[in-house]
Amino acid sequence: MTAKSSIASKSLWTIGTYAASASIRFGSNIVLSRLLGPEILGVVVIAQAIRTGCDLLTDLGPEQNVVHSPHGEDERFLNSLWTLQVVRGLLVSLACLALTPVLARFYRIDWAILAVVSAAPFLNSLMSTSIFSAAKRLDVKARNLFELSAEAVGLVITLVLALSLRNVWAPVLGILLSIAARSAMTYLMPHPRHRLLLDKVHAPAIFHFSKWIMLSSLSFYAAIYVDRLFLGRVVPLATLGVYGLARAISDLPNTVAGRLAFQIVFPFVAKHQNELEPGSPARRELAQTRRNFLLLVLVGIATVMAWSDWAVHILYGNRYAEAGWMLCLLLIGGWIAVLSSLNEATVFGRGEPQNVGLANLVRFLSMGGVLWLGFHWAGLPGALLALPASELARYAILMRAQLRLKTTFVAQDLALSAGLVALFAGWVALRLSLGLGVPWALIG
Repeated sequence: MTAKSSIASKSLWTIGTYAASASIRFGSNIVLSRLLGPEILGVVVIAQAIRTGCDLLTDLGPEQNVVHSPHGEDERFLNSLWTLQVVRGLLVSLACLALTPVLARFYRIDWAILAVVSAAPFLNSLMSTSIFSAAKRLDVKARNLFELSAEAVGLVITLVLALSLRNVWAPVLGILLSIAARSAMTYLMPHPRHRLLLDKVHAPAIFHFSKWIMLSSLSFYAAIYVDRLFLGRVVPLATLGVYGLARAISDLPNTVAGRLAFQIVFPFVAKHQNELEPGSPARRELAQTRRNFLLLVLVGIATVMAWSDWAVHILYGNRYAEAGWMLCLLLIGGWIAVLSSLNEATVFGRGEPQNVGLANLVRFLSMGGVLWLGFHWAGLPGALLALPASELARYAILMRAQLRLKTTFVAQDLALSAGLVALFAGWVALRLSLGLGVPWALIG
């Protein structure tokens, strides 16, 4: 199989199915914003942040283990991984449940909401290893069709609950039932007969590789959700709900970059890591696929940044108008995050998860520091500067590792970043010439 068939053509499946997935998410967000108030969405932001934190605190990196290990298709390896995954999920859910009273008092929300959400890590851990095996085989079509189907099922569940309940329990129960449905659907894909097993060879190997995954996941979570956890304490729930909406939209480019990175770039680099010297066919194909993808993202981000206020007003209404300027600012960090995600997968593929863990740790420290200082210096606008600042720090650490590994794409990143700035400036100039002002006009 050529590099072209292994990565370029498969990227079309990833981007195409993600476009459909993004449409599903947009539709869900629009309906929920119309049916539920910003204060309810603010509660959901906190619940989601706590749930995800509990799930990532002891992340074993099952997909990374399967893709990276030479035994990733061995039945005993897969069952050892599945067993560790289920045990970990149960323990994390119990720990999350035990912390419910404390967290509920801290954020001044109903403890029952957090108690119900605490079941999410266990439900998620029940999934089959089938989707990890698909990633190892670079079966992008099967993996993305599965993800798209799971998104569609989750949308139906959430909308039915929202239309029938119209209160905070609609999105909360939607989270749980969507996770349960996704776990159940993984068993429809080809998988080994799962049974509880801890192989004396494979289990230690999984733990050894996972220690860096755990650090990376913990740092990743802290950097991604520390803003929501911090703002949930210092701003009204309605403001947090508006911010959560803007952040969810700004995260979409990085989500598709993450899919491309870990479904295609990571396994491709892991398989061809000794064939990526400058000028090699594999290196050229990787650079070309990366460039083509980033050009699409560049146009999308620059355009949404320039028209963010109009887009929010049309889609979500006046209640969420302030999400416009927030989205414009957050997408700066979103672009840098896209670049970093692609670079992260390259470093992972070269077998150095410790550098990814370090990059995410530095991102968290930068995020926490700028978030606190920015909020006290300039309120919410100052706090939002934490995202681009932290992503720059992450990018720098990953670039240092890539320089040592001789797999950098820094020239490509700089050229495309300049293109994004130019396109954004052109859109803003057009707005001003039409008397439409600037997208950040409502910034407080």
